[in-house]
Amino acid sequence: MDKVLVTVLLVVAGIVSASIVVNTVVPAAQRVGGDVMSISSAVSDRIRTDARIIETAAVAGSSTVQVWIKNVGTATVPNPERMDVFFGPMGKFARIAPCSQTGNTPPCWSLAIENDTRWAPFATARLTIELSSALDSGYDYIVTVVLPSGLPISNTFSL
Repeated sequence: MDKVLVTVLLVVAGIVSASIVVNTVVPAAQRVGGDVMSISSAVSDRIRTDARIIETAAVAGSSTVQVWIKNVGTATVPNPERMDVFFGPMGKFARIAPCSQTGNTPPCWSLAIENDTRWAPFATARLTIELSSALDSGYDYIVTVVLPSGLPISNTFSL
């Protein structure tokens, strides 16, 4: 009788221990699976997003720089108003805010899609940077655009 009681208690303890392990491990595995799916989706979006600066136009003495950027990826660039724009002479560039945030007070930038209604694949956007002072000749300038997906694209030019 003593052996039967000990055996029953050991079986019950084993079942309780197994259920505790299962109830602890399964939710953690589900959370990890969800995180992996989320990261996979973000990486997929970043891989499918690509753009190239195809032309930059600026003149010494002017306070306007125009940059044409082509979407060469396979995805539409969502929320282009949320991209970051950096501009200035090499070694002294700074982040430029969108004109919608500065009330069109320079320095600021605006974006216009030229051959589509949204920045879809193969569409070209014209980025216009309005500066608070004129560009000087004899300097190398850099423009860097960071798309909302985090993809940076840069171009340097001289005046």
